[in-house]
Amino acid sequence: MLKSILSVGIGGLLLLPFQSLKSQTYLNYNQPYVNSPNAKEPFLTKKDNDDFWKNLKLIREKRDGYKDTEFINKIDWCRYVGESAVLQKKEEYTLNNVIKYTKRCMNVQTYMIKKYLSSDILGDKGWDAGRGEFKW
Repeated sequence: MLKSILSVGIGGLLLLPFQSLKSQTYLNYNQPYVNSPNAKEPFLTKKDNDDFWKNLKLIREKRDGYKDTEFINKIDWCRYVGESAVLQKKEEYTLNNVIKYTKRCMNVQTYMIKKYLSSDILGDKGWDAGRGEFKW
């Protein structure tokens, strides 16, 4: 009796992760942004979304005179984060909402990079450069 209860319990625990996968909803990134009523150039397809972000990177490249790979990587990642946040929170999938979360992500990444670069990583606060190991 105890053996059958134990096997049913273990079997239930093993099947638990599969149940959560079935109930999980997937985010649909393959949709255009919702247009504002006074949009001059409306977003009609996913390609229009991609073209907007591509043009943003090209404008930055023209302004600076070189291809800023750090900016491109940050904007690509933060675009993904911004679109994911809007879709997960079930907000309207507009460019304004995506940019709001994208800007927030960019600010956090910039802060983290500045904090990392300003810290004394290789100084005498725990790192022994001669032996190449951390002092405990």
